Amino acid sequence: MSNDQKTGSARKGGRKEVLTVALAKKIVKLIRTLPDAGVPVTWKNIETHIEKSLNISPKRNVLSTKEWDGKKLIWDAYDEALKVESALKQQRIPKYANSSRSVLRKRITELEAKLIRLQTELDLTREKKYDELSVLWARNTPLNELLDECAQAK
Repeated sequence: MSNDQKTGSARKGGRKEVLTVALAKKIVKLIRTLPDAGVPVTWKNIETHIEKSLNISPKRNVLSTKEWDGKKLIWDAYDEALKVESALKQQRIPKYANSSRSVLRKRITELEAKLIRLQTELDLTREKKYDELSVLWARNTPLNELLDECAQAK
């Protein structure tokens, strides 16, 4: 063979191409579902799932290097799935997991102080309403007259 042959020309002879564009698109869909299913995104898991669902067994180097129209479809899907997986992990981490104990204690005391302040405010409001209600019950004036007085006052 001569070196004058174009690189984009059709293949002559040899083994038939197994990894086609249509198959690559199926693999891309499969890879994109891994993070949502809770499956760790690794090449070993991808190879296993491809073998089980599509009955072919391409290796990592073929999956990661194969290009169609200058785009590495499978590699891009793998990279995207890794980003989604890390984002999902970040969402599951508690908000203050990396904070030191002193910062957490400070936050807890602030929240406890706020809770106590709101409870005392609630108690004062309850007492005030109970006093108003007891004054209302203590009066011998009928309720409809009281309502009329309130309506006229407005």
